[in-house]
Parts: sequence; C-alpha cells; structure tokens
Amino acid sequence: MTTARLARYRTVADTLAVRSDKQLVELLDATPITRSGIGGTARVLDVDAVRVFAKRIPLTDVERAHPHSTANLFGLATHWQYGINSPGFGAWRELAANVITTDAVLTGASGAFPLLYHWRVLPGTQPAPTDPMHPALRPRLDAITNATAGIVLFLEHIPQTLRAFLDAHGPDAADWLEERLHTDIPALNATGLLHFDAHPGNILTDGERLYIADLGLATSPRFDLDADEAAFVDAHRDHDLGYAAMVLVNWLVSTVDGHTDAATRHARIDAYAAGAPCDSPVIRRHAPAAAVMNAFYRRLFAGDHTAPYPQRELAAALGKPAG
Repeated sequence: MTTARLARYRTVADTLAVRSDKQLVELLDATPITRSGIGGTARVLDVDAVRVFAKRIPLTDVERAHPHSTANLFGLATHWQYGINSPGFGAWRELAANVITTDAVLTGASGAFPLLYHWRVLPGTQPAPTDPMHPALRPRLDAITNATAGIVLFLEHIPQTLRAFLDAHGPDAADWLEERLHTDIPALNATGLLHFDAHPGNILTDGERLYIADLGLATSPRFDLDADEAAFVDAHRDHDLGYAAMVLVNWLVSTVDGHTDAATRHARIDAYAAGAPCDSPVIRRHAPAAAVMNAFYRRLFAGDHTAPYPQRELAAALGKPAG
C-alpha cells in the first residue's frame, strides 16, 4: 500500500467519522445518483478534495432487527448465490465483506480491493425493482422496497471498470489481465471470501492494477452459514478462478476471433478446450476451465436452478485436486 493511498484513507476516514448523520444525509442528497439497481444506489462524492464512491445498500426491517448478522435471514436457496437476477443475501454480509477486504489492504496482504473509508446506517428509501424477478425472491424484494434505511459504504473511488479498460486496450492487455486475475482472485479467496460475480463491470482499474469491487454476493465460511450454505461454500472454493478464466477467454475469443455471438463463441472455446489449434497462449491455457464454466452458466441463464455445479470438472480443468 502506497504512502499516498494510506494518507488519503486516513484523511477521508477521519473527516467522515466526525460528521453527523444529518451532515452525511445532506452530502448525499446534494450529489446526483450515478447508478441505481436492486443492490442499491451509487454516487461519487468529493470529501476533502478526494473522490469517494458512496454506495447505499437497502437495510430491511428484518436486518435492522438483527444488527451485523451475516446469517441468511430471508432463507434464500443457495443457487441465488450466483450473479443472475439475485438481490443478494443481505446488507450486513456486504458490509462484512468490505471490512474484510479493507483489512487485507491495510495489513499489506493485498492491494486489490477498494478501501472502505467509513460506513453509516442512514435513513432513506430504495427505488422499487423494475426487472421481473423469480417468485421465490418476493419476500426479499418486498422487504427491500419497504426499507426505510440503508447502510452507506463510503469507498475508495477507482476511475474505470475493467470492461471499459479492455474496450480501450483490446487484446494487448491479455497477458497483463491474466497475470492480475491469477494474483488478485486468489488474494480475495485467501481472506475467506468468495465473490461469485467478478465480471468486468465489477472489477475496477486505475490502469496499473485491478481492484475487485461490488461484494454484494460475497460469502465466506466465516459468515453465519446454515448447513446447506456451508456445504455450498466448501464445494465452490474454485468458482472464482473458474469464473475469471471464463471472463478472460470469452473476452479474448470475442476480441481476437470476432465471435461475438455467444453460441458461436462457446462452440469455438469448446473446440480450443478439446485441442483445436489456437494462436493465443492465454486462450490455450484457460479454454478448458472456460468451457466448463460456460456450459454451467448457460444452464443457469436459461433458468435451470437445478444445474449441478461442475466441481470436479472445474478442478481438473484448473489442474487442481477436487474436493
């Protein structure tokens, strides 16, 4: 962690810590919303000449009655852990995940996460979800819609998404991205966290390194898990690495080969995984894992919540022991 980054952290954290709830609400209300969705609303603030990303996560009445609980308070099935039309498992989990990653940065374990400067429970409402959702999610969605408070995370502002960076730099960034993903994803998992939604819109960059962000679906064996969740987390230890391989190879095949249609792209990746000639060493290395994950996520996106997670197949594709 650089001296300048630590100095910004201390300055912003101290400034926000001494502001009243009323002052923070006024600061937020004076700043336009830049993004809104089921996971909350986002703004970019100026605090002591430092840009700060403020994310407001709805805090439902159920969660307010269980302060700091990382339990599955709405009893959601584990398949909602995947990043497909899921509202997440709770605001306290997202807060806990950001505390964990910030600790990793401050202790020097990894610099791959935006710093959490401050957090506060503040009054406010959440726009009602507009996208159609599965009936099993209705109690959670109704609770979000009726929430009268939220946890506001005041986070380090990183200027660009990985998606925008890759659009600008193209395949020349492939080796850099491969190296960063295979350093930073294990660093995340070393904290005990599994991300489950590390697509290029949820990974940020300053052009020098990656910052793994948006921990709305993160979980951990350190959380208060029920038996099904604990087994799910144990089985999915390699998920984030497999997901990273899928993201990397899908992007490269789309960019280099021009296969932007998903079906054509996946067929091409399946062929590479089976040994078809390929000029890209990065694709050759990661096509087997990408093919396994593409097949699994195709079923999930098609609405098949019974799709079995390919634990052994993915471990083999990653060259790791299964189970």
